Amino acid sequence: MCDPVSVGLGTAAAGGAKAIGDFQSGRAQTDAVNEARRRQYRDQLALNQFKYIKDVGVFNQARADLDAGLLESERALSKGLTAIQKQAAERAGASAFASQDRLAKSINASGSIASLPAGGSRDRIAAITKASFGRETALDMDNLLRGRFSDISTAQGLTDKANSFRRQLFGRMPAAPSMAPTPSAPVMQAGPSPFSLIAGLGGAALSGVSAGYGMAADLKTIG
Repeated sequence: MCDPVSVGLGTAAAGGAKAIGDFQSGRAQTDAVNEARRRQYRDQLALNQFKYIKDVGVFNQARADLDAGLLESERALSKGLTAIQKQAAERAGASAFASQDRLAKSINASGSIASLPAGGSRDRIAAITKASFGRETALDMDNLLRGRFSDISTAQGLTDKANSFRRQLFGRMPAAPSMAPTPSAPVMQAGPSPFSLIAGLGGAALSGVSAGYGMAADLKTIG
């Protein structure tokens, strides 16, 4: 047969064990939640750093490709313009030789004409020779002018093509990388207060006392 003191102590012990168990379980659950939040925060920081380093690498490679493309475009344009200048120089040289040849022929023709008897025939031949010289000179100048206009048009076309290519290169450049905003620090969940444990233990003790007194009263009534 149990005495009131034993019953009271047993009840208090059981209540105290439950209060301690609940406190420890709540504390463990809170610690687990807070650790998960800290881990998520650290993972987000690491992910931001990884993404930034990756974006910097992509940007630097794109910049290197841009520089190489611009250099290639500049060389191609320079080569094209040099070819145009070379053709213009060759035309000018050919025109100069042709002009000297015409002049020599004109001088020879003038000498031959001067040896002819004076009269209408000589004057007519002189006029025809002079007109022929002027016509050939005019045609040569016209060809030079047409060639010059063609050179200007070709050079403008090469320049426009180079500019278009450069715009495409710049259009493929990604935006400059930037670090993602630092995530907000995790908000820690508050665990069970030690005062709740004290209150639980106090409640267990009070339940033990009540149980002991209750049993004593029952025994007194029976006795």
